[in-house]
Amino acid sequence: MPADCLLLFNPGDVVKQHRFIDEKSPDEQVIAREQLRQIVHYAESGGCRRAELLRYFGEKFAPEKCSGCDNCLSPRATFDGTVAAQKLLSCVYRIRERSRIAMGLNHVVHVLTGAKTEKIRSWRHDELSTYGIGGEHTRAQWQSIGRELLRLGLVRQTPDQFATLELTPDGLAALRERRKIILTTPMAGLESAPEKPRRAGAIGCDEELFERLREVRKTLADERSVPAYIVFSDVSLRQMARHYPRTREEFSRISGVGEKKLAEFGSIFLAHIATHLQTHPRQVFAEDF
Repeated sequence: MPADCLLLFNPGDVVKQHRFIDEKSPDEQVIAREQLRQIVHYAESGGCRRAELLRYFGEKFAPEKCSGCDNCLSPRATFDGTVAAQKLLSCVYRIRERSRIAMGLNHVVHVLTGAKTEKIRSWRHDELSTYGIGGEHTRAQWQSIGRELLRLGLVRQTPDQFATLELTPDGLAALRERRKIILTTPMAGLESAPEKPRRAGAIGCDEELFERLREVRKTLADERSVPAYIVFSDVSLRQMARHYPRTREEFSRISGVGEKKLAEFGSIFLAHIATHLQTHPRQVFAEDF
């Protein structure tokens, strides 16, 4: 990797790219998701950058290190990740065994960390032996471990919209034989990105959906040359991201939604909420019980 090359990567960018991909045709989406997966693999890999690039083009790099990229000049630390890998691989296996279908990495992480989502309850995954056994890591850390296992070829991810996880033959063997698995320490800032502190009194909600709805609101406000709050307040958006309205009647119960806004914006926000729920589990908040 030339010395004047700079790699800038943030996991949040992946979420944005997935939204752009959702706007493509079905055939283009399959290709774009695989390309995005390869880019993320390259960005997070602890191996030689030059070797990774040459491998992509079907070439081999004989030396072990190029002595020029960040990973060769400052090798990332590794750790014995056998226990963590066993937990994640076992969770993928148990989910498939119970449901007869595979689930995505987000859902696997939610099961490991004992989340109380509607999807987990409906599939009865809170009854799995792997439910809640991953409390020693944050969800962000489990996501990083999952991506590392993908790079190691122990699990594979389908290129479709739902990107479900399945064990590879090597992953199944590693699980059964309890092989030692060495993982690379994530780059600083990626393994445990701190959550944004919420203002006192703010409504607990699906933060990712909330950010998505904020972008929709900004687009609508810019089109009308008005401040964003004229479209909807943050309180309204947070209620949408908490209650996930599915119908116009449910949407009309959101604070700040009158007949005019229901007619003008209702179908737009309902469509974005429905699209979000196609690839993300519905979150449940403790205050609702």
